[in-house]
Amino acid sequence: MTAFDYNPAFSRNLGVVSPDEHQRLRNATVAIAGMGGVGGDYLISLVRAGVGHFHLAEFDEFELVNFNRQYGANMQTIGRRKLDVMIEYALQINPELQIEAFPGGIDTANIGAFLAGVDLAIDAVDAFAVDIHPLLVNAATERGLATIAAVPLGLGAGVLAFGPQGMSYADFFAITPDMSEDEKIVQFMLGFAPEMYHLKYLDPAFINLKARKGPSSIAGCKLCTGFITTQALLALLHPEELRCVPWYTYLDARLGRFRHRRLWMGNRHPLQRLKSYVAKRRLEKLGAAS
Repeated sequence: MTAFDYNPAFSRNLGVVSPDEHQRLRNATVAIAGMGGVGGDYLISLVRAGVGHFHLAEFDEFELVNFNRQYGANMQTIGRRKLDVMIEYALQINPELQIEAFPGGIDTANIGAFLAGVDLAIDAVDAFAVDIHPLLVNAATERGLATIAAVPLGLGAGVLAFGPQGMSYADFFAITPDMSEDEKIVQFMLGFAPEMYHLKYLDPAFINLKARKGPSSIAGCKLCTGFITTQALLALLHPEELRCVPWYTYLDARLGRFRHRRLWMGNRHPLQRLKSYVAKRRLEKLGAAS
């Protein structure tokens, strides 16, 4: 049986990163909140990139409906905790990993411990969990940490980075306490995909905000993973290159449309406010019809 050795195991990373940078990745600690649609794939990709320490949070178990996109979902893992499964997969790649697990997910009681001693935070929480995203981003920003996040959108992905040098979560998304949960979700999605290209081909019959359900594709999830792995390497090795909000990145691979630009004023931009108003009216009509 071949013994594990970090250097040859990840030697093909060299040339993309320098030997010194590779060692920095080995010593880095990344906190990932969520091991579901995208978070589990983030973990595996960052392990293969050479990151050696993780804080991982997830409370859910694998189900049959996870099969179309989630890394750890298969017939052998149905009913098992996602966190346990993904830790097993990660350790099969690098048995020397140092992992601190948070099996209850993140909340106000443990967010300090979750972020203690980490170099980067990654938001992989379900997009519909509108109150958990600001908890993570705000706590990380207060500690001087960057938080990176991506959302799969049809056959594409939207990507954002937050940090002390960028706009605050509240200023960018313009989510207010008086908004309904549905309105908060709309504001969240608008911030990741201002052009909303994916709505050109998504079937609205399969979008149900009340049930917190929507269409998803492995293509979008994999695009998120590529973007987040790249953003993580920038944040850890070249933080001066990381562009925080109001910068956003949005790619729709089906339509061949790509945007990497500043969203001036975030969701308070006049066009964003108009889109939000239209979306709100549509939600009201859907609610009246149901």
